[in-house]
Amino acid sequence: MINSAECRLIVFVLSLCFSTVILPETSAVAGPSAASVQNGSNLPVAAEEGELRNATPDSSKFPNPNTIPYRSKKSPLAHMFSLPAKIWRLVWTPLGATVIWAEQNEIPQKVADFLFPKDRDPLIKIIPRIRVGGSTGFAAGALAYIGESNGRKISARFLFSSLKNHSVDVGYQNPSLFGSSFYFDLTGNYFKDSRENFYVRPLEETGGGLDSSSSSDQSLTEYKSSYATDEFGALANFGYMLSKKIGFGVVSSFRRVNIDFGDDEGAKLIPVNTPGFGSAKLFSLGGSVTFNNKSGWPRVLSGPFLRLSYTYNMEVRGNRFEYNRFTVEMNQHFSLPIFAKNRRLAVRGLFEKNARIGAKQIPIYELGFLGHADDLRGFGQNRFHGRGRLLFNFEYHYPVWDLWDAVIFVDQGQVYDDFSEITLSNFHTAIGTGLRFLSGRGFLMRVEVARSSEQWRALLRLSPNF
Repeated sequence: MINSAECRLIVFVLSLCFSTVILPETSAVAGPSAASVQNGSNLPVAAEEGELRNATPDSSKFPNPNTIPYRSKKSPLAHMFSLPAKIWRLVWTPLGATVIWAEQNEIPQKVADFLFPKDRDPLIKIIPRIRVGGSTGFAAGALAYIGESNGRKISARFLFSSLKNHSVDVGYQNPSLFGSSFYFDLTGNYFKDSRENFYVRPLEETGGGLDSSSSSDQSLTEYKSSYATDEFGALANFGYMLSKKIGFGVVSSFRRVNIDFGDDEGAKLIPVNTPGFGSAKLFSLGGSVTFNNKSGWPRVLSGPFLRLSYTYNMEVRGNRFEYNRFTVEMNQHFSLPIFAKNRRLAVRGLFEKNARIGAKQIPIYELGFLGHADDLRGFGQNRFHGRGRLLFNFEYHYPVWDLWDAVIFVDQGQVYDDFSEITLSNFHTAIGTGLRFLSGRGFLMRVEVARSSEQWRALLRLSPNF
């Protein structure tokens, strides 16, 4: 016996079949109706049976259903996962439109031509300077110089934050003395900063010394002290370029430095027995060797840079300070083989050691510091210090527009007094991202945001970190 459910199923199937037969106008079978085929009204008179059998339907009237796009509604979960991308587009779309407009109207090039004219000799240039993220938070100023097409120039620059925090530099540069391969630079500077930081560890932890390092797991408020710097100095650099890539230099400097109590409200006063507190006159003499094989402009695309330097330092009219400084710095830009040439990885390594001579000391401002905009970018100013420092920077540069680069970076560094203190566990890490702005003349500025285990930090600089 057939039950009622089976009867309903049979009726449904038969209804589908009959609908196909008796409703040819709306059937899914493409082509003319059976009646029109029998009377041949839609076929040529000479049509053969084989031609009729091989006839294909008109694709414009009866498209293949597999070629018709369809839409499906997104689930709430899909909308949730796409929310970050929508927020990113909301933030960057106006910026992208502005950049496209500026490039279409050649705004960056017009500004660069105004600031860096090519048709005048001597060249007169005035360039604004801005700094965000230093010990004073914000500072602004300008760089002005008069130069010639052969590279000789006289420059003056200043940076002002307040009456207690400012700097002035005046310099002369000659990259080719009398048309030879010798070069000469002379710089004079005045520097004043009332909010320098120094993290002092208790005497019982340092064996009586105040110039060793402080690790990141120590309380900031417990060890943070503030001091003020008033400094005047002059530096002379004389060298010889053996080739376009290799150079040798001799450098000498004289500095008068006065250290007093600072005015950082969030820090303690620096102890008066800290090496360098008070006034000191310092003289230094040293030399360096550089190898520069970088290629690419305005972006550095590949090539290494190596610098080896040594300086002897002593106190003039005093016997408190005497020490040697050894520095090795190397950076390399790599063009990644699986990506476009302008997508590149940049790596820098820096090793520095200050070695005391005999029982002499090293003034605090001459120690190896980490916590600047050029090294551990996610930590506070002068966060770590020691007689030596070891630093690694890793950056991935990705072009956003013609003269804009996005950067992702990781900084690793540690300070030490003795080589035995260098361990993997003592490295401090900062990560971040930012933008680099270029022009046809080279580097313009960088804007970065960095994060460490202690804080966030925003930076704006008009010079590359390496």
